[in-house]
Amino acid sequence: MRNIIQPVLISCLLAAGIAQSTAQITVLNVVQELRFKLNAYYQLEDTENSTTVFRNAGKISISNRDIIDLIDGVLLRSFSPDAKLMLFSRAPVDLRPKVVIRDRVEGDIVDTDVTEYFSAEVLLSVEDGKINKDPLKANGTSYDLIAFELNLPPVAFRIQGFGKTKISTGKSGGEPAAVVHTGKVNASGNGNYSTAPLTVSPVIVTGTVEISGTEVKVTEAGD
Repeated sequence: MRNIIQPVLISCLLAAGIAQSTAQITVLNVVQELRFKLNAYYQLEDTENSTTVFRNAGKISISNRDIIDLIDGVLLRSFSPDAKLMLFSRAPVDLRPKVVIRDRVEGDIVDTDVTEYFSAEVLLSVEDGKINKDPLKANGTSYDLIAFELNLPPVAFRIQGFGKTKISTGKSGGEPAAVVHTGKVNASGNGNYSTAPLTVSPVIVTGTVEISGTEVKVTEAGD
């Protein structure tokens, strides 16, 4: 007999779950990839001529690689150029999913939890769709609000984003297992960021966060 669990947003697209009861207690983890495309704007020193003062703004980009490199510097390890930022969320409810760097070491996948330095928070998810119970099949639209915070003093920023995302069905071993949200979130916020070597400046951060993937990993409780 199936237990139907209220769907929940997990990631910046976030997920929720419907799980089957089994002899053992199992946990559903929705595994999704994060892609950050951000710009940081900061104030440069004024310039002037005999008649005019010019206020100048600087701009730098912030990508997945930039974030991974910053965390790399704190952990004192070397992530490969192929390392990815991932979001791991437990169904049915996980308002603070884990942020993970996924890399390969000698051919094996290695996941490093970096939530201590780069965290995610699901603020609210409003769904407009339908879920077939048996077999599980979900579709529709979700309106998601999510925040990400980088905390590597003196470099730190917090962004909050809204996105109209797609509701679909996540699978584990080919079987439907959870309701998943995927799509793009438009985000903005502020903080302090490295704008030049040995220079950290107040910045306004804006851009997009893309959340993709419908993989559901089933583990025993406590793993």
